[in-house]
Amino acid sequence: MDFSDIAKEIKDSNEEILIVADSDLDGKMALGLMKIILEKLNKKYMEYFRIAGENNLDLIKILDGIIFNKKTINTIIFLDTPMDDKYLINFSKRHEKIKIIYLDHHKRKVPRILPKNLIYFDVRALFNLEICTTSISYRIGKILFGEKFSKYSLLASIGAVGDFMLENDKELLDDLLKNYKGFYNGKYFYVPYILYFYLFLISDPYKISKNIDKALNIEEFIKEFDTKKLKNEAVKYYDRLKSAKKIYESEKLLVFKAKKSSVISTILSSFYPEKIILVLSLKEKLFGRLFKGKYKRYSISLRNQSGKYDLGILMREFTKEYGINGGGHPKAAGGLIYEKDIENLIKFLEEKANGKN
Repeated sequence: MDFSDIAKEIKDSNEEILIVADSDLDGKMALGLMKIILEKLNKKYMEYFRIAGENNLDLIKILDGIIFNKKTINTIIFLDTPMDDKYLINFSKRHEKIKIIYLDHHKRKVPRILPKNLIYFDVRALFNLEICTTSISYRIGKILFGEKFSKYSLLASIGAVGDFMLENDKELLDDLLKNYKGFYNGKYFYVPYILYFYLFLISDPYKISKNIDKALNIEEFIKEFDTKKLKNEAVKYYDRLKSAKKIYESEKLLVFKAKKSSVISTILSSFYPEKIILVLSLKEKLFGRLFKGKYKRYSISLRNQSGKYDLGILMREFTKEYGINGGGHPKAAGGLIYEKDIENLIKFLEEKANGKN
């Protein structure tokens, strides 16, 4: 199966279609582009954003409920939703009359046996292709609608940047350069793109996903942001960065604790591209108050810009051993950890950074 095949599967899908997407930038933009595709195909659809921290069983229960109450669903499209294969396969078998299209970029291999109704299109597993799910939606749109769809390269770039994978997608980069010369010159972004990206980050993603074409009208897009909101959001970013306290440093590793983890780790990785950046933030204040000892949970955010490590593999390897969820991509990964295991994580990352098994 290639991109033309998957585009045809979506074009030929029976209505009504349920789109299921992750709530990070890649998931939001992949869903936004898929909605444009389905609207251009005159398909009836509904959407579900996966809630942050929602596990496989929770998601399946929610989807079972949607299918039970909405009996007209004939197709489900998963976007950037790395469900464990055993759960995905069992879910597909239980809903054998529904066509399930799984679009993702997290897996390392395709399961040997798949139900007939499950179309398994993970680009890393199939082609060893390191692009994000937004890029998959974007390529499907271009196959179905030609070069006219390339105007959405600006929106697709946001999802790709969110997963640190824009540089891996030459087709998307070329289209961005062709359509938005004032935003990107082939090597670095101009200030207008940085401003646009920042505005997108602080906007309401659900509102944008409902009318994603509006985001391409820069003047209309900017009207939604008053100076008070911009100031408040800028202060929040600054406050999060200011909250970061270094707790460990070595030649190849920097570890911080902060109020929030993902934004801080991304900023710090731009200053220290050769080092592995680890930022920890207390997951739940209530949880922390109830369990003040070794079982307090922290969110993990890992970043590295050098390309020397696959942080997604490292995170999965560690969290699997310690019984907490984790994973991600080569340059960006995350997960959860108990406070009692932080020292073990630092030791683990040091050993991997120094080439020890």
